[in-house]
Amino acid sequence: MNKKALSIIFLVIGGLALLPYPFMMIGNIMQIAGSRSGDESAMLIFVVFSFVIVSSLYLITYLVCLILAIVKRKRGILLISTIPLFHLLLLFALLLVWFLIE
Repeated sequence: MNKKALSIIFLVIGGLALLPYPFMMIGNIMQIAGSRSGDESAMLIFVVFSFVIVSSLYLITYLVCLILAIVKRKRGILLISTIPLFHLLLLFALLLVWFLIE
C-alpha cells in the first residue's frame, strides 16, 4: 500500500471521529458551565479540564491536518495524516485517566 492511500485511510478514520463531535461539544460546554461540589482533588480537576480542552480542539487539529495534506500532496503527507490519530490517542488516554481517578 502506498503512502497516499494510507494517508487517505488515516484521514477518513480521523474524519469518522468527527461524527460525535457536536454531542461532545455540548457535553464540554455543560462540563465547563457546571458547578463543582468542592471535594474534588486537584488532579481530577486538571484531568477533566485537560480532557475538555483536548476534545474541543480536535476539530481544529483535523482541519489543519486535512488542509496541509491537500496542499503538500506528496511531501510529509503520511506524517501529517497521522497527527489526528495521535490526538485521538491522547484523548482516550485522558479519558482512561479520568475514569481511573474517579
